[in-house]
Amino acid sequence: MAAIEETIGGLRQKEKELWRKFSELRDQRRSIIEELKELRAKRSELISEIKERRAKLREVIEKKRKLQGELAKLREERKEALERFKEAREEAMKIKGEYNDIVNSIGVPERVLRRRIARLERRIETSPLNRDQERDIVMQISQYEAMLQELNRAKSLKRKFIEVMAEAERWRFFVRDSGEKIGEIKEKLKEIYDYITKEKEELDKIRAHIDEVSQIISEKSKKVDDLKEEMERIREEMRGIQEEIRSRFEKIASSNKEIEKKLKEKLAEEALEKYKAGEKLTIEELKVLMELGLLEKPAGS
Repeated sequence: MAAIEETIGGLRQKEKELWRKFSELRDQRRSIIEELKELRAKRSELISEIKERRAKLREVIEKKRKLQGELAKLREERKEALERFKEAREEAMKIKGEYNDIVNSIGVPERVLRRRIARLERRIETSPLNRDQERDIVMQISQYEAMLQELNRAKSLKRKFIEVMAEAERWRFFVRDSGEKIGEIKEKLKEIYDYITKEKEELDKIRAHIDEVSQIISEKSKKVDDLKEEMERIREEMRGIQEEIRSRFEKIASSNKEIEKKLKEKLAEEALEKYKAGEKLTIEELKVLMELGLLEKPAGS
Protein backbone atom coordinates (compact mmCIF):
# COMPACT_ATOMS: atom_id res chain seq x y z
CA MET A 1 0.00 0.00 0.00
CA ALA A 2 2.77 2.41 0.88
CA ALA A 3 4.47 1.60 -2.41
CA ILE A 4 1.30 2.45 -4.32
CA GLU A 5 0.91 5.72 -2.43
CA GLU A 6 4.56 6.53 -3.12
CA THR A 7 4.02 5.85 -6.84
CA ILE A 8 0.97 8.14 -6.85
CA GLY A 9 3.10 10.84 -5.26
CA GLY A 10 5.65 10.43 -8.02
CA LEU A 11 2.94 10.61 -10.65
CA ARG A 12 1.51 13.76 -9.07
CA GLN A 13 4.99 15.31 -9.04
CA LYS A 14 5.44 14.41 -12.70
CA GLU A 15 2.00 15.83 -13.47
CA LYS A 16 2.96 19.03 -11.66
CA GLU A 17 6.19 19.31 -13.67
CA LEU A 18 4.30 18.67 -16.90
CA TRP A 19 1.74 21.35 -15.97
CA ARG A 20 4.56 23.80 -15.24
CA LYS A 21 6.12 23.03 -18.63
CA PHE A 22 2.68 23.25 -20.29
CA SER A 23 2.14 26.70 -18.72
CA GLU A 24 5.54 27.87 -19.89
CA LEU A 25 4.83 26.68 -23.45
CA ARG A 26 1.36 28.28 -23.35
CA ASP A 27 2.82 31.63 -22.24
CA GLN A 28 5.54 31.35 -24.85
CA ARG A 29 2.96 30.58 -27.54
CA ARG A 30 0.79 33.52 -26.48
CA SER A 31 3.81 35.82 -26.62
CA ILE A 32 4.70 34.62 -30.13
CA ILE A 33 1.07 35.04 -31.25
CA GLU A 34 1.19 38.67 -30.08
CA GLU A 35 4.43 39.14 -32.01
CA LEU A 36 2.74 37.62 -35.06
CA LYS A 37 -0.13 40.11 -34.76
CA GLU A 38 2.36 43.00 -34.72
CA LEU A 39 4.37 41.51 -37.60
CA ARG A 40 1.25 40.95 -39.72
CA ALA A 41 0.10 44.51 -38.99
CA LYS A 42 3.55 45.77 -40.00
CA ARG A 43 3.48 43.71 -43.19
CA SER A 44 -0.01 45.01 -43.99
CA GLU A 45 1.24 48.56 -43.45
CA LEU A 46 4.22 47.94 -45.76
CA ILE A 47 1.96 46.41 -48.42
CA SER A 48 -0.35 49.46 -48.23
CA GLU A 49 2.66 51.75 -48.51
CA ILE A 50 3.99 49.90 -51.55
CA LYS A 51 0.55 50.08 -53.22
CA GLU A 52 0.38 53.86 -52.66
CA ARG A 53 3.92 54.33 -53.95
CA ARG A 54 3.21 52.19 -57.02
CA ALA A 55 0.08 54.22 -57.78
CA LYS A 56 2.04 57.46 -57.54
CA LEU A 57 4.87 55.95 -59.59
CA ARG A 58 2.39 55.00 -62.32
CA GLU A 59 1.18 58.62 -62.39
CA VAL A 60 4.74 59.90 -62.68
CA ILE A 61 5.53 57.37 -65.44
CA GLU A 62 2.40 58.52 -67.30
CA LYS A 63 3.56 62.14 -66.89
CA LYS A 64 6.99 61.10 -68.22
CA ARG A 65 5.34 59.48 -71.24
CA LYS A 66 3.38 62.68 -72.00
CA LEU A 67 6.48 64.84 -71.60
CA GLN A 68 8.43 62.53 -73.88
CA GLY A 69 5.64 62.91 -76.45
CA GLU A 70 5.78 66.69 -76.11
CA LEU A 71 9.57 66.61 -76.38
CA ALA A 72 9.48 64.50 -79.54
CA LYS A 73 6.87 66.82 -81.07
CA LEU A 74 8.84 69.95 -80.14
CA ARG A 75 12.04 68.50 -81.53
CA GLU A 76 10.31 67.69 -84.80
CA GLU A 77 8.75 71.16 -84.95
CA ARG A 78 12.08 72.79 -84.08
CA LYS A 79 13.83 70.74 -86.75
CA GLU A 80 11.25 71.83 -89.31
CA ALA A 81 11.46 75.47 -88.11
CA LEU A 82 15.25 75.38 -88.40
CA GLU A 83 14.91 74.15 -91.97
CA ARG A 84 12.39 76.90 -92.71
CA PHE A 85 14.72 79.47 -91.13
CA LYS A 86 17.64 78.28 -93.26
CA GLU A 87 15.50 78.31 -96.41
CA ALA A 88 14.15 81.80 -95.66
CA ARG A 89 17.63 83.10 -94.85
CA GLU A 90 19.07 81.60 -98.02
CA GLU A 91 16.24 83.12 -100.04
CA ALA A 92 16.82 86.50 -98.35
CA MET A 93 20.54 86.36 -99.10
CA LYS A 94 19.76 85.47 -102.69
CA ILE A 95 17.35 88.43 -102.98
CA LYS A 96 19.90 90.72 -101.33
CA GLY A 97 22.55 89.59 -103.79
CA GLU A 98 20.24 90.25 -106.72
CA TYR A 99 19.35 93.65 -105.26
CA ASN A 100 23.02 94.57 -104.81
CA ASP A 101 23.80 93.45 -108.35
CA ILE A 102 21.11 95.77 -109.73
CA VAL A 103 22.14 98.75 -107.59
CA ASN A 104 25.82 98.21 -108.32
CA SER A 105 25.26 97.72 -112.04
CA ILE A 106 23.28 100.95 -112.30
CA GLY A 107 25.51 102.92 -109.97
CA VAL A 108 23.27 106.00 -110.09
CA PRO A 109 20.62 106.97 -107.55
CA GLU A 110 17.01 107.13 -108.69
CA ARG A 111 16.72 110.89 -108.10
CA VAL A 112 19.74 111.53 -110.34
CA LEU A 113 18.22 109.45 -113.12
CA ARG A 114 14.93 111.26 -112.83
CA ARG A 115 16.67 114.63 -112.98
CA ARG A 116 18.58 113.51 -116.06
CA ILE A 117 15.39 112.33 -117.75
CA ALA A 118 13.63 115.57 -116.87
CA ARG A 119 16.51 117.62 -118.20
CA LEU A 120 16.61 115.64 -121.44
CA GLU A 121 12.86 115.94 -121.85
CA ARG A 122 13.05 119.75 -121.38
CA ARG A 123 15.84 119.86 -123.90
CA ILE A 124 13.67 118.10 -126.44
CA GLU A 125 10.87 120.48 -125.69
CA THR A 126 12.89 123.71 -125.60
CA SER A 127 15.92 123.22 -127.80
CA PRO A 128 16.01 123.15 -131.62
CA LEU A 129 17.25 119.63 -132.47
CA ASN A 130 17.75 117.81 -135.69
CA ARG A 131 16.44 114.34 -136.16
CA ASP A 132 19.68 112.58 -135.17
CA GLN A 133 20.07 114.66 -132.01
CA GLU A 134 16.48 114.05 -131.06
CA ARG A 135 16.90 110.31 -131.68
CA ASP A 136 20.00 110.19 -129.51
CA ILE A 137 18.24 112.00 -126.67
CA VAL A 138 15.20 109.69 -126.89
CA MET A 139 17.47 106.65 -126.79
CA GLN A 140 19.28 108.08 -123.80
CA ILE A 141 15.96 108.75 -122.04
CA SER A 142 14.95 105.14 -122.81
CA GLN A 143 18.15 103.89 -121.25
CA TYR A 144 17.56 105.98 -118.16
CA GLU A 145 13.96 104.74 -117.92
CA ALA A 146 15.17 101.16 -118.28
CA MET A 147 17.58 101.87 -115.46
CA LEU A 148 14.68 103.28 -113.42
CA GLN A 149 12.71 100.11 -114.05
CA GLU A 150 15.65 98.09 -112.76
CA LEU A 151 15.80 100.35 -109.71
CA ASN A 152 12.06 99.85 -109.21
CA ARG A 153 12.66 96.09 -109.41
CA ALA A 154 15.44 96.56 -106.86
CA LYS A 155 12.91 98.33 -104.59
CA SER A 156 10.55 95.40 -104.98
CA LEU A 157 13.41 93.02 -104.20
CA LYS A 158 14.25 95.09 -101.13
CA ARG A 159 10.65 94.84 -99.91
CA LYS A 160 10.71 91.11 -100.61
CA PHE A 161 14.03 90.85 -98.75
CA ILE A 162 12.50 92.56 -95.71
CA GLU A 163 9.48 90.22 -95.82
CA VAL A 164 11.60 87.09 -96.16
CA MET A 165 13.98 88.27 -93.43
CA ALA A 166 10.95 88.90 -91.19
CA GLU A 167 9.79 85.36 -91.89
CA ALA A 168 13.30 84.05 -91.17
CA GLU A 169 13.26 85.95 -87.87
CA ARG A 170 9.92 84.42 -86.94
CA TRP A 171 11.37 80.97 -87.55
CA ARG A 172 14.50 81.95 -85.63
CA PHE A 173 12.41 83.07 -82.65
CA PHE A 174 10.43 79.83 -82.84
CA VAL A 175 13.69 77.83 -82.89
CA ARG A 176 14.94 79.79 -79.89
CA ASP A 177 11.67 79.50 -77.92
CA SER A 178 11.23 75.82 -78.74
CA GLY A 179 14.84 75.24 -77.73
CA GLU A 180 14.10 76.81 -74.33
CA LYS A 181 10.95 74.69 -73.96
CA ILE A 182 12.94 71.59 -74.91
CA GLY A 183 15.47 72.50 -72.23
CA GLU A 184 12.69 72.92 -69.65
CA ILE A 185 11.09 69.59 -70.58
CA LYS A 186 14.46 67.84 -70.46
CA GLU A 187 15.04 69.27 -66.99
CA LYS A 188 11.62 68.04 -65.87
CA LEU A 189 12.33 64.63 -67.39
CA LYS A 190 15.67 64.49 -65.58
CA GLU A 191 13.89 65.14 -62.28
CA ILE A 192 11.34 62.45 -63.17
CA TYR A 193 14.07 59.96 -64.15
CA ASP A 194 15.84 60.64 -60.84
CA TYR A 195 12.57 60.22 -58.94
CA ILE A 196 11.70 56.98 -60.75
CA THR A 197 15.17 55.54 -60.14
CA LYS A 198 15.08 56.49 -56.46
CA GLU A 199 11.48 55.31 -56.04
CA LYS A 200 12.23 51.94 -57.64
CA GLU A 201 15.14 51.52 -55.24
CA GLU A 202 12.83 52.39 -52.32
CA LEU A 203 10.21 49.93 -53.59
CA ASP A 204 12.88 47.22 -53.84
CA LYS A 205 13.87 47.94 -50.23
CA ILE A 206 10.25 47.77 -49.07
CA ARG A 207 9.69 44.52 -50.99
CA ALA A 208 12.84 43.09 -49.41
CA HIS A 209 11.56 44.22 -45.98
CA ILE A 210 8.19 42.56 -46.70
CA ASP A 211 10.00 39.35 -47.66
CA GLU A 212 12.00 39.49 -44.41
CA VAL A 213 8.87 40.06 -42.33
CA SER A 214 7.05 37.29 -44.22
CA GLN A 215 9.96 34.94 -43.52
CA ILE A 216 9.86 35.80 -39.81
CA ILE A 217 6.06 35.33 -39.80
CA SER A 218 6.48 31.93 -41.45
CA GLU A 219 9.12 30.87 -38.92
CA LYS A 220 7.10 32.11 -35.93
CA SER A 221 3.90 30.53 -37.29
CA LYS A 222 5.72 27.20 -37.51
CA LYS A 223 6.98 27.76 -33.96
CA VAL A 224 3.39 28.38 -32.80
CA ASP A 225 2.28 25.16 -34.51
CA ASP A 226 5.21 23.23 -33.00
CA LEU A 227 4.38 24.62 -29.55
CA LYS A 228 0.74 23.63 -30.02
CA GLU A 229 1.79 20.09 -30.93
CA GLU A 230 4.10 19.95 -27.91
CA MET A 231 1.32 21.26 -25.65
CA GLU A 232 -1.07 18.63 -27.02
CA ARG A 233 1.55 15.96 -26.38
CA ILE A 234 2.00 17.19 -22.79
CA ARG A 235 -1.78 17.40 -22.32
CA GLU A 236 -2.13 13.81 -23.51
CA GLU A 237 0.68 12.76 -21.19
CA MET A 238 -1.04 14.53 -18.27
CA ARG A 239 -4.33 12.80 -19.14
CA GLY A 240 -2.47 9.49 -19.10
CA ILE A 241 -0.96 10.31 -15.68
CA GLN A 242 -4.35 11.38 -14.33
CA GLU A 243 -5.88 8.16 -15.60
CA GLU A 244 -3.05 6.20 -13.98
CA ILE A 245 -3.59 8.05 -10.69
CA ARG A 246 -7.35 7.26 -10.81
CA SER A 247 -6.54 3.64 -11.55
CA ARG A 248 -4.15 3.45 -8.63
CA PHE A 249 -6.67 5.12 -6.32
CA GLU A 250 -9.26 2.54 -7.39
CA LYS A 251 -6.78 -0.20 -6.58
CA ILE A 252 -6.14 1.37 -3.17
CA ALA A 253 -9.89 1.64 -2.55
CA SER A 254 -10.39 -1.99 -3.58
CA SER A 255 -7.49 -3.09 -1.37
CA ASN A 256 -8.90 -1.17 1.59
CA LYS A 257 -12.28 -2.89 1.16
CA GLU A 258 -10.58 -6.28 1.17
CA ILE A 259 -8.64 -5.40 4.33
CA GLU A 260 -11.80 -4.08 5.90
CA LYS A 261 -13.59 -7.31 5.00
CA LYS A 262 -10.84 -9.45 6.53
CA LEU A 263 -10.83 -7.34 9.66
CA LYS A 264 -14.60 -7.76 9.98
CA GLU A 265 -14.33 -11.50 9.50
CA LYS A 266 -11.59 -11.66 12.15
CA LEU A 267 -13.68 -9.57 14.55
CA ALA A 268 -16.76 -11.67 13.81
CA GLU A 269 -14.85 -14.88 14.49
CA GLU A 270 -13.65 -13.59 17.88
CA ALA A 271 -17.11 -12.21 18.72
CA LEU A 272 -18.76 -15.52 17.79
CA GLU A 273 -16.45 -17.41 20.17
CA LYS A 274 -17.29 -14.98 22.98
CA TYR A 275 -20.99 -15.32 22.15
CA LYS A 276 -20.81 -19.12 22.30
CA ALA A 277 -18.90 -18.87 25.56
CA GLY A 278 -21.69 -16.70 26.96
CA GLU A 279 -19.52 -13.66 27.28
CA LYS A 280 -20.97 -10.22 26.92
CA LEU A 281 -20.48 -8.69 23.46
CA THR A 282 -19.81 -5.07 22.58
CA ILE A 283 -22.15 -3.17 20.27
CA GLU A 284 -19.55 -3.31 17.49
CA GLU A 285 -19.22 -7.09 17.92
CA LEU A 286 -22.99 -7.53 17.76
CA LYS A 287 -23.21 -5.37 14.61
CA VAL A 288 -20.51 -7.42 12.89
CA LEU A 289 -22.19 -10.73 13.77
CA MET A 290 -25.55 -9.46 12.57
CA GLU A 291 -24.05 -7.96 9.40
CA LEU A 292 -22.44 -11.28 8.56
CA GLY A 293 -25.58 -13.23 9.55
CA LEU A 294 -23.77 -15.17 12.26
CA LEU A 295 -25.97 -14.08 15.16
CA GLU A 296 -29.08 -16.21 15.69
CA LYS A 297 -32.32 -14.29 15.62
CA PRO A 298 -34.59 -14.41 18.65
CA ALA A 299 -37.44 -16.88 18.44
CA GLY A 300 -40.69 -15.49 17.09
CA SER A 301 -38.96 -12.61 15.39
